[in-house]
Amino acid sequence: MQGGARNEDLTQRQHTLLLATVQEFISTAEPVGSHQLVARHPLGVRAAMVRNLMAELEQTGFLSQPHTSAGRVPTDKAFRYYVDHLEPSSPIAFQDRTQIELHYSARASDIGETIRDTSRLLALMTGHSAVVMAPRLESTLIERVQFLRLRECEALAVFVAFAGGVQNRLIHTDQDYSQTEFDRMSSYLNEFVSGRTLLQARAWIEEQLKEDRANYDRFVRTALVLAGSVTRASAPAEVYVEGSTKAFDQPEFADPGRLRELLRALEDKTALLDLLERSFRQNGLTVSIGSENFDIRLSGLTVVAASYASGVLPLGSLAVVGPVRMQYERIIPLVNYTAKRLSRVLEH
Repeated sequence: MQGGARNEDLTQRQHTLLLATVQEFISTAEPVGSHQLVARHPLGVRAAMVRNLMAELEQTGFLSQPHTSAGRVPTDKAFRYYVDHLEPSSPIAFQDRTQIELHYSARASDIGETIRDTSRLLALMTGHSAVVMAPRLESTLIERVQFLRLRECEALAVFVAFAGGVQNRLIHTDQDYSQTEFDRMSSYLNEFVSGRTLLQARAWIEEQLKEDRANYDRFVRTALVLAGSVTRASAPAEVYVEGSTKAFDQPEFADPGRLRELLRALEDKTALLDLLERSFRQNGLTVSIGSENFDIRLSGLTVVAASYASGVLPLGSLAVVGPVRMQYERIIPLVNYTAKRLSRVLEH
């Protein structure tokens, strides 16, 4: 997980009080007062000492005070500290694990549908918005390549993945080819690219084109050139979003302006895709809290993301998007377990 506050120098009392304050704020969504903490948490100190400790934590940027007469609210820095001090391998709740296992035991035969259903599952279980980035064809194993003639000097190049994804590209040729000739090119390519990722296929094609082209007949050379032009064009990943309206239930989004920003970010998807790509590249779990998000529309949100894979081949990422005040102890293991469970489905 992304970190930054783990090594902050806090005394044991400050540490205990900060964690208790964050827990209390997560539960109530209201500023936290000293008497409230003393009554609900075994801190071992009086309310006056708690007030002094809270004032110290405010000075170091962990707490803020919305009004002079109100309690204090954890900052993004406090939530980062809290997340970094959770047990690194917290177990998923039994009920959550059971629901996830039941979901995937009755999975659809279509891989694309399974991935889309994962976003619905996460939204249903967490009460927050959920996002899943579908596998990029560049990272999936190619089953076959096919060229389909459309009209004179124009064809459709189709790359089909074993996982079910399809990437199409319109291509133009310097001369007209019949469908029979395109089929011959496809057959040649499939002998070498089937079972490779698109990235591996691209490297192989480029290597072949570097060799003496006199070794190739016209059809082979054309097949390599056409396939090379398609593999160099990268398509943006498809993103599935579920549970956008879940934000209506959160007090953080009672302000219509904040709610509009959130819904626009979820609809636009570009900001979320950036975070999912980061998790995909790191091939693991990431937690991005409030101001840690680069896009200002996500500055009041936390994104808990995890990558999923097929064997050792990373394919995509999934995430839960909610207010900074979310139940991290439950949601982080839940997201992590879901990604691992989806990975097992894609291995078969």
